[in-house]
Amino acid sequence: MRNSVLPPPSPSTTTASAISSLGSSARPHPETACTPLNESGQNRVLIVDDQPDIRRLCRLALTADGQACDEVGTGPEAIAIATRHKYDLILLDVDLPGCNGEEVLRRLLQAPPCPHLKVIMFSGTAGGDELSRILLAGADDFLTKPFSVTQLRARVKSALRLKAAQDRLDGLNRDLLSVNAELENTLQARDGELIHARNGLVLALAKLIEHRSTETGSHLMRLQRYCRVLGEEASMRPAFGPLLDANFIRTLEDGAPLHDIGKAALPDGILNKPGPLTPDERAIMQTHTTIGAETLRAVAREHPFAVGFLQMAIDIARHHHEKWDGTGYPDRLAGGEIPLSARLLAIADVYDALRAKRVYKPGLSHVMAFEIMTEKSPGHFDPALLDVFRRVAGRFDQVFCEYEE
Repeated sequence: MRNSVLPPPSPSTTTASAISSLGSSARPHPETACTPLNESGQNRVLIVDDQPDIRRLCRLALTADGQACDEVGTGPEAIAIATRHKYDLILLDVDLPGCNGEEVLRRLLQAPPCPHLKVIMFSGTAGGDELSRILLAGADDFLTKPFSVTQLRARVKSALRLKAAQDRLDGLNRDLLSVNAELENTLQARDGELIHARNGLVLALAKLIEHRSTETGSHLMRLQRYCRVLGEEASMRPAFGPLLDANFIRTLEDGAPLHDIGKAALPDGILNKPGPLTPDERAIMQTHTTIGAETLRAVAREHPFAVGFLQMAIDIARHHHEKWDGTGYPDRLAGGEIPLSARLLAIADVYDALRAKRVYKPGLSHVMAFEIMTEKSPGHFDPALLDVFRRVAGRFDQVFCEYEE
């Protein structure tokens, strides 16, 4: 039988007494309250555990801190209710009847019900290796049973603070893009040719860089189309709908050709080497991400009126080689730390890299590229976006054939 949750001040303290003490003082605690995120003014938390006393203890502790809580006892129930309601945080036991906590986590991350959903797992039996695997699979935190009410409140508070910060950042980015779009609309009404000229110059500059690496402009055209296809499909998912409006997708499409602008600074011998790169050469190759981002950042400082467009281009240039599990480069960002624009671009870029012929490899078929991305690249891509890619992969193939080199 698994360990129950017991606040540990003394051996005589029991779950029942903890519930009793919490129930008699169920009011918000100023020291642990979190910034409300949803329309009702409360954070919404789902508690998933097959032991009623644990669910009740968690509910009383978090309700006292101002959160609105629901609870269920099985994996299938958790999946069903999480897809119907918007939760900010899910407390998820590893050992569940029906399907275990890891499977519930995988299903939730494959189709998140809201942006930046936080998941804290807990278990009384998980060892170090299992804990590491669960965190790599996408859990935000882990509590080992028995845990105290103080530990629970602290972990929940930390997770909700992070979600609030990420939600605010999304809002600021939307506002920035919106202001930039209004400025561009004003310019288009008065000097529309300037905007077309900017986009044309961006594409021309990127094509020059592509030619240095023996790639063609078709790659850039395909990349733009992939980004639009993927972005429009993702915008219909609850997790991405509030973020991927028409302006975001247009800016992503316009900025995508600048993703490899930093390659302009790389030596030809490395850029076009037909064989495998040495470790030193690979390190130099990877600097194209930081060089490109710094180049665009310098332009943004000189031309602040285009900061919305350039900021997305900076995010793409620096982070399109990051991986969901944190093993990418240059900053080893993981999960939602990676800008959404870079996560979208990564899927488009890898697909085209697999399909296209290069000096160091032949081009692969659509079927082989699809299999590598969906079955043989664990931890590389945002799992929710990878699920979107599965739905539109046929359209990617159409784009590739339309703009084939």
